[in-house]
Amino acid sequence: MRSFTLFCAVQAVALCYAKTEAPSFVVDYENDRFLKDGQPFRYISGSLHYARVPSALWKDRMMKMKAMGLNALQTVIPWNFHQPNYPKDSSHTTRFSGDQDLGKFIDTAHEVGLLVLLRPGPYICAEWENGGFPAWLTSNTSIKVRTSEPGYLSEVTRWMNILLPVIKPRLYANGGPVIMVQVENEYGSFPACDHVYIDYLYNLIRKALGDDVVIYSTDGPSERMISCGSSKDIFTTIDFGPGGSDPMNQFNVLRAYQPKGPLVNSELYSGWLDHWGSPHAHVSTAAIVTTLKALLAIESVSFSMYMAEGGTNFGFWNGANSPAYGPQPTSYDYDAPISESGRYHPDKYMAIRNTITAVMNATLPPVPELQPAQAYGSVKFTEECSLIDARRVAPVRATSDDPLPFGMMRQAYGFMLYETMMKVTANSFSDSLTLTINGMLHDRSVLLINDVRQGTLKRQDSGAQAIHVPMPSGPHFKLSILVENQGRINYGGQIGDLKGFTGTVTSPSAAPIGNWSLWGIPLNDNMEPFADLPKTPIGVASSPAFYFGSFEVGTIGDSFLYTPTLGKGQVFINGFNLGRYWPVAGPQKALYVPQTILLKGTNTISIFELDNPVDANTEVMLKDVPDVGVESRMESSDFRRDPLSSPTNIV
Repeated sequence: MRSFTLFCAVQAVALCYAKTEAPSFVVDYENDRFLKDGQPFRYISGSLHYARVPSALWKDRMMKMKAMGLNALQTVIPWNFHQPNYPKDSSHTTRFSGDQDLGKFIDTAHEVGLLVLLRPGPYICAEWENGGFPAWLTSNTSIKVRTSEPGYLSEVTRWMNILLPVIKPRLYANGGPVIMVQVENEYGSFPACDHVYIDYLYNLIRKALGDDVVIYSTDGPSERMISCGSSKDIFTTIDFGPGGSDPMNQFNVLRAYQPKGPLVNSELYSGWLDHWGSPHAHVSTAAIVTTLKALLAIESVSFSMYMAEGGTNFGFWNGANSPAYGPQPTSYDYDAPISESGRYHPDKYMAIRNTITAVMNATLPPVPELQPAQAYGSVKFTEECSLIDARRVAPVRATSDDPLPFGMMRQAYGFMLYETMMKVTANSFSDSLTLTINGMLHDRSVLLINDVRQGTLKRQDSGAQAIHVPMPSGPHFKLSILVENQGRINYGGQIGDLKGFTGTVTSPSAAPIGNWSLWGIPLNDNMEPFADLPKTPIGVASSPAFYFGSFEVGTIGDSFLYTPTLGKGQVFINGFNLGRYWPVAGPQKALYVPQTILLKGTNTISIFELDNPVDANTEVMLKDVPDVGVESRMESSDFRRDPLSSPTNIV
């Protein structure tokens, strides 16, 4: 009887302790595992970027991830998404509401039952504009990003002192879902290899968040990348794609640097990125399942699929690769198991779910039903505003002896219009005129003579670019160059590339006279400052120009915008910047229209068309099926991480 009483007392103390003991998540180096609340644990995670999904749809995507078999999610935190604008009087406006409500995103994951791994950078890559750096930061040429340069560290510290307090109460040890926070991202692929910088970031995060969170790094599986990207106090992880050899061949590279502790692949590529003008990337389901089984068979392995759902580069948020400049499209579908619109990949989603269920002997929640997409039919444009009229209502941003880049105009995104007068100097018996554009022209430009479109110049055509135009009538003519920022480079040594035109225009038959006038066309939220353009009935303007139409919505649902007869431009629905369309380049043929931006009844559509003529018969279509482009299969050898040997196609 006494023994039974003693047993009961011990059990009561144990139960009491279990109820009061704080949650914990730690690395058990000695036994090559994680411990969650004192018990062995592995995470099976997937990436979901809150900046690429409307906030009202976060929970939907998370529930689909959990039903696929994941117990955690990983997300990047783009600095420029929260501080996009140039500061006023040295003070920054930071956005943490609506689609930028990071706290709500983390809380939603907690509600769904997913743990969270955060990647706050400050550099994130992720095919995101400027690798997540604000344009106002990188336009300051005295700042050396991703180094221990004091000016850069000062701005990083200022940002982290705003960001990290949002994270701290949501740490797992504090009752939230955040178990791990990453330092930088793939820093070993950056040439600086500045350990003073990496240690500074580690100490900054550790001081702000305390000791009760795992701080980790992620790099490609090479000795140089790992040794440059991590440090003695940082838990080190690697990334690699599916297919190819035994994953232990990759992990053995990590083991040479970090002999003990769990093994982690922080980016198991479920798909791959796209570029304008190239086929849609495709990674086979068979390759993913094979690698998935191999990883799950190693007890010490945790991993995160990049991506679980790709999402969308709304607005101007797409990045670009280099040195052969290659901007990414609006769709970030990524051939992921969950599409950018939340639909299921035809076979990949269920194959991953079935594999996890079988290998882990897991009981998963049912797969959520899909809400039907909607087709709203054809839409025609009824009104227009020429570039000339738009320029008239916009303030002159500057008058300068020489053209200036976006940064000097304190404009981050969109377009810049450069204009100057030129004088014909040679005899006018020739019926053509050759103009040579010298200097930086980033990234794509439309050239006009006396407000008439003459042709297109693009960044990829390196060096001086010559264009032949009809000889203008009269001794003087106006030269206009409309420059589009197609997205800043997000990977490699050219991060922070300048945008706009900084150079000269020369000709054997003409010369500039007077200054340059510059007009900014940023097209910020709600098309500001061009929300109230003067509109006339369609039929007079020639592109580049703004065009306006409307359509009716009965049942609200996701839809897909097709622009087959348009050339290239930007589209807004109900003032929301949906993104770039460029059907002739592809691979993307349709833009995802999330249900969250639609209204029951009349909806507006506005476009800034750069290339093609638009008239009363021009149609765009809202259909109920996506089209991200014709697929091109990726092989295991394509998942290369070395920026010296493979500067493009890098996550």
